[in-house]
Amino acid sequence: MSSLCLPDSLTPLLMHVEPLLAAADKYQLGEQVSVEWSESETVDIQIEERQFSLVFNQAEADIAGYKVLDQWIAPYPELCEIQQKVAADPSLVVCGLPTEKGCVDIWHHNGEARAVYCHHAGASEPQRAMLLAALALDYPLEDAVTLSRAHARGYFESHADGYGETGWPMTRELFPRPLTANHQEVDELGWSSKEVAVAPFVATDPAQLALYPVVDSAEWVERLLSMGVTTTQLRIKDPAEPTLEAQVKQIITAGNQHQAQVYVNDYWQLAIKHQAYGVHLGQEDLETADLQAIQQAGLRLGLSTHGYYEILRAVEFAPSYIALGHIFPTTTKEMPSKPQGLNRLALYQKLIGDQFPTVAIGGIDLARAEKVWRTGVSSVAVVRAVTQADDTQAAVDAFNQLLVRHEHTKDGDDAQ
Repeated sequence: MSSLCLPDSLTPLLMHVEPLLAAADKYQLGEQVSVEWSESETVDIQIEERQFSLVFNQAEADIAGYKVLDQWIAPYPELCEIQQKVAADPSLVVCGLPTEKGCVDIWHHNGEARAVYCHHAGASEPQRAMLLAALALDYPLEDAVTLSRAHARGYFESHADGYGETGWPMTRELFPRPLTANHQEVDELGWSSKEVAVAPFVATDPAQLALYPVVDSAEWVERLLSMGVTTTQLRIKDPAEPTLEAQVKQIITAGNQHQAQVYVNDYWQLAIKHQAYGVHLGQEDLETADLQAIQQAGLRLGLSTHGYYEILRAVEFAPSYIALGHIFPTTTKEMPSKPQGLNRLALYQKLIGDQFPTVAIGGIDLARAEKVWRTGVSSVAVVRAVTQADDTQAAVDAFNQLLVRHEHTKDGDDAQ
């Protein structure tokens, strides 16, 4: 069990924190959290063996955790100034910084500042409560900040569509937008972005999405295509692999022969050079890959995501599909995040809705696939469930029989 220890000065937050933790418990969004009180002036959060603290509006505090600035008096600092301060201080979190048209929430990420922006800030105490509850539930900081703004915006609309009586924000209308190069107000706000603005990517064919094997050799791609697989991905982890380019050419030829959707993981330069169907990239690639070149070459783009903020950031670039993961523990790839689980997956699917196809990935086998499919995702990515099957064709056939979208489940089930 995790714990959230509040100082007496934050007693008013309890009326907001408890319903949020109850909703999280109902939807099984994390470990159970106990709320305690202390005479300290800091908020203390313990998750398993990890403990950190948080203070509000005490920039001079010396703590191991986060210093949140969220009460502002005019004249307000310039956004570019705050961006630089947060980039230089990993402990600094800025919430609700007023701008001419709305407010910005900012946090530190790997030496830079990231932010979300919206025109309507919402209520301040619910915002604080969700920030603390989400951190105690072990959401990463970027998701806790993003969720807290969505909850603040939805609090006064607790019976509105997309919020209902769940006490948990679900639809995108409530969420702020990440400040990226593709945001139409980024220049007006004075936010400096490492990404480059890019037009929407070519759509993938949703009719060919369902089973999506991710394999590590061109031989496997060819074998699966001959078994009737219509979407697959080549993921070779070693960029120094001497046959890399030859394998990329091989899968492109095979994809064209079978009229299949074959994606290249990571190696976007080779994908462009040989005119692949599509390329799959991670979040870190959004700042380093030449997205304009990929888009102008007519390639499809799939993007990996691992939570609320990354999903919303991916949406800004209008990819061909959004991958959601990792859902269950997996040994095929080292992951910086924890498994998301089915209930968080269901909420992520609601957040995306029908705007983009979605691919669930990570530790999915045939026994787990049905529950994953019921969340409403467009596709299920598998690795070992196919490549290590005793009978590969039988495994492919079993997945294909299962991954059929019936009318009564096409919108996905609620998290439960």
